Amino acid sequence: MKKIVLCLILGLLVFGAAGCSEQKSEEPTPPVEVKIAGLKGPSSMGMIKMIDEQISFGENVSVNYDIVPAPDTLVAKLLNGEYDFATLPTNTASIIYNKKEAYQISGICTWGMLYVVSNEEEINDWQDFSGKTIFPFAQASTPDVLFKYLLNMNGLDPEKDVNFDYSFQQAELVQAFAAGQVSIAVLPEPFVTAVTMKNPDVKIPMNLQEEWKSAHATTSVLPIDASYPMTAVVVRKEFASQHSEIVTQFMNEYENSVNWVNENPAEASRLIEKHELGLTAKAAESAIPRCNIELVRTSDCKQLIEFYLNVFNDFSPQSIGGKLPDENFYYGE
Repeated sequence: MKKIVLCLILGLLVFGAAGCSEQKSEEPTPPVEVKIAGLKGPSSMGMIKMIDEQISFGENVSVNYDIVPAPDTLVAKLLNGEYDFATLPTNTASIIYNKKEAYQISGICTWGMLYVVSNEEEINDWQDFSGKTIFPFAQASTPDVLFKYLLNMNGLDPEKDVNFDYSFQQAELVQAFAAGQVSIAVLPEPFVTAVTMKNPDVKIPMNLQEEWKSAHATTSVLPIDASYPMTAVVVRKEFASQHSEIVTQFMNEYENSVNWVNENPAEASRLIEKHELGLTAKAAESAIPRCNIELVRTSDCKQLIEFYLNVFNDFSPQSIGGKLPDENFYYGE
């Protein structure tokens, strides 16, 4: 009898130990906090559905969104490694990578939103810019570099044939244009919408996205109908190596959000105003079609990014951080 009792006790002890072992193996994974940043304005429009619904990227994953008012502030925070994902100009992503190699491009979310706007001047083709003064916001900025590149592609010398004036910051340029102090400017959305709302007589003689496509239509350099990768999505390198499944889920949800914005501009515009991205609902709804929001993963557009950065490097190496980024700049899922 004693032997039977002893066997029962030993059996219970073994069973209990097995149960404890099983419980340990089923312990939940530690929580992950994902920090996402976007600049105030069009570069964050595509993720507005994600922001509004606080969409999760998996079990035990929390998400925080931060809309940053100025590029300089965002750059400083990225250099400190404060965010896991962010949207920002593609050339700025290159600058950050060349400084610390901490962030990689995981995709492109806007494909150009630059336009030539004119108060009085008749602009019908590129030769009409000869001898004119152009206001492209800031030297070595995206509007400046892209406009000079396209001038060159259309037979004009940016250094000799056209005058450039960098007197105004971007917001000031809108005011100066609306006041009639500026005749021709190169502006991105939503500033194009801002000036046309102030003055319906303002002309938009050139869509630089279409001019980019036309400039390469007869070459084999780029795919037909390919625009330029103006805004990038970046992911913190260390985070991506530890949580590749979250990166995949984030990109999938981002793509869903972008598609929803394009299909529902009125509803998306109300959310853009609600979450204070810097535009009223009315302005956002007018701007969305001209923002060319589309999420494309790096693996599907690496060639276009490299070509685009080469353009910047030729005109102004400092605008991409002094050199072309190496292969590790490109995140591969």
